[in-house]
Amino acid sequence: MRLLLLILLFFNLSSILQAQTYDTSYSELRRPGQAVRNLGMGNTGVALSADESALYYNPAGLGGVDSLMLNLNILLEIPAISELQSSQEKLSDGASVSIDLLHIRSLNSFSFILPFGDWFTVGAIYSLEYAYDFSATVDSSGASSQEQAVNTIKNSNIGLGMREDGMLRYGLAVAPGTGQWIFGVQQNTVTRREQPFTTVAFEDITEDVISVADLTQLNTLLVQAAANGADNLTLADALFIDNVTTQIQNLDVQKLAEKIESKFACYTSKKIANSYSVGFQRRAVSASWLRMTFGGVAHNVGHLDFGSSDNCPRSHMPEYDIGFSAQPKFGPIRFLFAADLRDFTYANANDTYCFENKGSPGCLQKRFNWGWELGFLPIDSGASFVSVRGGVNQNRPTWGAEINPFIFFRFFTIEYAHYTESMGQEAGDKTNARDVIQLRFAF
Repeated sequence: MRLLLLILLFFNLSSILQAQTYDTSYSELRRPGQAVRNLGMGNTGVALSADESALYYNPAGLGGVDSLMLNLNILLEIPAISELQSSQEKLSDGASVSIDLLHIRSLNSFSFILPFGDWFTVGAIYSLEYAYDFSATVDSSGASSQEQAVNTIKNSNIGLGMREDGMLRYGLAVAPGTGQWIFGVQQNTVTRREQPFTTVAFEDITEDVISVADLTQLNTLLVQAAANGADNLTLADALFIDNVTTQIQNLDVQKLAEKIESKFACYTSKKIANSYSVGFQRRAVSASWLRMTFGGVAHNVGHLDFGSSDNCPRSHMPEYDIGFSAQPKFGPIRFLFAADLRDFTYANANDTYCFENKGSPGCLQKRFNWGWELGFLPIDSGASFVSVRGGVNQNRPTWGAEINPFIFFRFFTIEYAHYTESMGQEAGDKTNARDVIQLRFAF
């Protein structure tokens, strides 16, 4: 029940929350449009993508599409069951509660890809993505109701982060000559409003309703009363305790909301920016049965600049990724392997720690991913009747699965992935496990 109340509180506050600064202790290597298939394979895709996910990972991957694709995708990402159970246990254990992070993401998209033979492919995707991050610390400890009220105000906080992205991406891939080289380019138009993850202390929210000085004095008097007995308090001190305690217990929610609104100014700012992605894939000639491919891509070419002097939302410098894949096929069985080194120049502004501390070994581990897929009865370049997946993302295991009930053609697909994100400074720091499910309709 307390978990439900905290989630309801989050969604009510999120409608008015905006930001002036953000918490650099939370550093997610975030990218818009992370696809469920790729996440199950360690979030790889630079040298592999052969469906609409190429428009997120590497436009050269469009050249691997072998048939017309019209897809409607509905994706939901929630905290892993283990994360929810942990939060529920913390809420049930006692008065003091600390929920590290709850993450929710939705991504709805419609894509179109049309190959013209083996040498030229065009594609486009429009997606609407929402991401929410929520943490909370509530300290209701104390020997008396007065002490509990003071601790709730002084030692409690809520952390919120939100991002809304409307993205239009369209591009093409060309495979000149023998088709060993594939070159891709696309334009990205992003309409974004963003609340970088920000921790707000209850004490800061309530400072105009109940001053820090009053809280400090109240705490001092409570300590004295506990040590010397309440009978030794003066009448003025006793009245002061009763008055401030009553104020705490009857805080005006509307005033609190107005206080939050007055402190923040970011999420209401919606901006549009444009950039380009340019990539290549090179199909190896040797060991042709392995169908090896090397790839590279530059994202945010031209600088994804929202023109915001106050970082609302944050602009992004170009990012560079490289990758390798092998795709051998054994009759009705297809095996895929991929490995990526992403953002090796540490330019991702969302990963605040590594952005400011380039070259840290832990930051490099966050950027090296690998994964595999085993598919049975391949349908086309991007799907099989049944697939199982696994990999490593940021030094943590990932896994996933896919089923196409119609066996011989893609009409309805169910996909699942589990992965773990490092939300702290380096790989393995402040890990956050997530489950992703996607329904795909193909026309």
